[in-house]
Amino acid sequence: MAEKKPDSLSSGDISLRFIELCQFRRLGKIRLEVDKKTTILVGANNSGKTSVLAAIRHFLADQSSFGAFDISISQWPELRALGRNWEALTEDPLTVAGAEGLWEKQLQIILAAMPTLDLWFDAEPGMYHYVAPFLSKLSWKGGAVGVRLRLEPAASIDDLKQLAWAYNNARLPVKDMGADSLAWPIDLLDFWLREPSKLGHVRVYKLSADNNPVTSPATYATQTLSEDANPIERKHLSRLIRVDFVAAQRGLGSEEAGSRSVSGPHRVGMFSNQLLKFAQQHLNVSSTGHGHRADLIQAVAEAQRDLDEKIHDAIADSVEEVRELGYPGLHDPQEIRFRTRIQTADLLDHGTAVQYSMQKDSLEELLPEHSIGLGYQNLQSLSYQLVSFKAARLQPEKGSPEPIHLVMIEEPEAHLHVQVQRIFPDKAHKLISPLKSVSGLKSQLLISTHSSHLAHSENFDRLRYVRRIAKSATNSFPATEVVNLGQVFGDDKKTRQFAERYFRVQHTDLLFANAAVFVEGSAERMLVPLFIERDFKALRSRYVSFLDIGGSHAHRLKPLVEKLRIPTVIITDIDPSKEKEGKPKKNGEPSKRLMAVANTGQGGLHCGNQTLREWHPKLEQLNDFKNPTEAQLVWSEVADCLVRFAWQLPVEEADGSWPSTFEDSLVLTNLHWFKNLMDEKLDEDGEEIEAPKGALGSVSKRVAKAESTPELLVALHALMHGSFDKGEFAASIFEMISSDEPVVAPKYITDALTWLEQQLCSGQVKLATAL
Repeated sequence: MAEKKPDSLSSGDISLRFIELCQFRRLGKIRLEVDKKTTILVGANNSGKTSVLAAIRHFLADQSSFGAFDISISQWPELRALGRNWEALTEDPLTVAGAEGLWEKQLQIILAAMPTLDLWFDAEPGMYHYVAPFLSKLSWKGGAVGVRLRLEPAASIDDLKQLAWAYNNARLPVKDMGADSLAWPIDLLDFWLREPSKLGHVRVYKLSADNNPVTSPATYATQTLSEDANPIERKHLSRLIRVDFVAAQRGLGSEEAGSRSVSGPHRVGMFSNQLLKFAQQHLNVSSTGHGHRADLIQAVAEAQRDLDEKIHDAIADSVEEVRELGYPGLHDPQEIRFRTRIQTADLLDHGTAVQYSMQKDSLEELLPEHSIGLGYQNLQSLSYQLVSFKAARLQPEKGSPEPIHLVMIEEPEAHLHVQVQRIFPDKAHKLISPLKSVSGLKSQLLISTHSSHLAHSENFDRLRYVRRIAKSATNSFPATEVVNLGQVFGDDKKTRQFAERYFRVQHTDLLFANAAVFVEGSAERMLVPLFIERDFKALRSRYVSFLDIGGSHAHRLKPLVEKLRIPTVIITDIDPSKEKEGKPKKNGEPSKRLMAVANTGQGGLHCGNQTLREWHPKLEQLNDFKNPTEAQLVWSEVADCLVRFAWQLPVEEADGSWPSTFEDSLVLTNLHWFKNLMDEKLDEDGEEIEAPKGALGSVSKRVAKAESTPELLVALHALMHGSFDKGEFAASIFEMISSDEPVVAPKYITDALTWLEQQLCSGQVKLATAL
């Protein structure tokens, strides 16, 4: 599609940089820093991502689309109390003088309860003519510009009185029916449900740039509008920013059934929908001349003339037969002619308008649109919508293009291949962006997603984590906050680089989970989920993310865990170590290093695990880990953030011996089972069952040969630190457990998973319902 250069351009740059949303659904107050190019919202289900997009759409794209349930639940008590006051009115307040102070107070109550959206722009001086209506000072040399949009059921005391009397009249017939009556309206919220137009209109106000989050985010505080603030005409904002939206539900896969009927109406494929919409907007001849394409007009005109002639020739004989009945007479129309009216877009309005050729340049093997995969349908639909948005922006019916174009896409990953998901944000932004030669036009993308592949294709600077805040003693209602993941690690560039690379390589779903389990290695990564599936029925129904990250690195994700604040379990190894002489330092001073050893009960051992030494419980001597307290097991230094640590502890089934790794802990917990593997056994047919080989066989042989537990620990330590294949061992155990073998999980892991299950299922962490 050829891109036409807009008629009017601006000098300078402007972009949307910050959004603050208040009192919308469950979002009491959220602040969202907007990237100049692409912003990606991530978070668990029901965290509020969709509500963020819906609010922006309601305020900026869909006029008069608010409903009663869009008002924050925290404001319902105040509004219901207001409704009870109005219910007690006995005459129209517009006809009664006095009590103006009371009505003024009620007006402020209802306005304070309404949803608001603050937009903060960063503009250069060349954009003055766009931002002039929103400037708080006469002298302006560029910088932050703030705008507030507020839903207002009433703009004045007279408006409020009119609303109050309308509610009073609606409530009058049913107010004596009792508290159990469900007759409409039950209260003011119920009144608005049936009468959404009574919620009024969105009005626009300017904010003071002296207090702004663009240049002073650390000191920024939400501004309060003065009672005499004057609204600004909405058209000024419409000239500044254009908003387009792509919803998650795109109807993919529903076209084929409808297209099988050739006689009745049918659904048009998604790409056809976009093509038809574009044709209707840009190709048809109109009185204003907008959207003219001379070549298309000429082609349609010629086709229309040829069709008229062929229709006339086809019915000529039947018309002659009519003359035998005496028609037409002397004063009647003398000839019947046909003049068709072909609209360009109508040519695409059928199920087979878009077809696909199986061979390039061939018209012989054509398939209908619904015959291609859902992934291609979605990709084509998305692409053409984005291109259409750009075309509509660059060629407006009136005026010049809006300098800011915000395109919101909800869950674009549906049916898309993983590789496409990874490149989608960058490609999508290019589709909505004008030519590089067009200055003064900024295109910004806001995406919500549940795809770890799409999220991790970008660096943390563009990721915004939408986090649930459960109801608590300090929070009367569930709420949401937005965390800029680009700021989580502060100035620690190495740790941030490690986290970004880890997420990109591992494709972890941590940013979308209700809880997290960090494990030490591949064996735990394979077997811990299996233990959960078998032994923790309630926990297995929750969304738990498993991260395979060693004990020497888990502490590097501490800043991220603090921000996500989801219940987390860190299963790691105790790593018994003995202090040895290390290489002398550059200045000649002696140094110490820790070397892993088998723990057979000797004294003076250290814990060699960096996570346990540096994060929690910050102990060094091995014996200090032997009988941990609850405070030593659970890290809770950050509010609403609990992390349960789990390391190997003495095993009762092995006379209190203390294992060092997951593997030897599993062995000591299941000593008799491992010994039995080497016993001679016969199957149902009397044939001898072959003893296990490979990694499992190596472990079983050492268990069978060891005369004492300390001897076994030494043997296992030597085995694990040699060429032992832990992955193969874990796979063998996985197969055994899947075959219902009675392999028991080590107690230190079982205790940690029990704690996690209690956090998610006992009400300590509540999955708040979106409102």
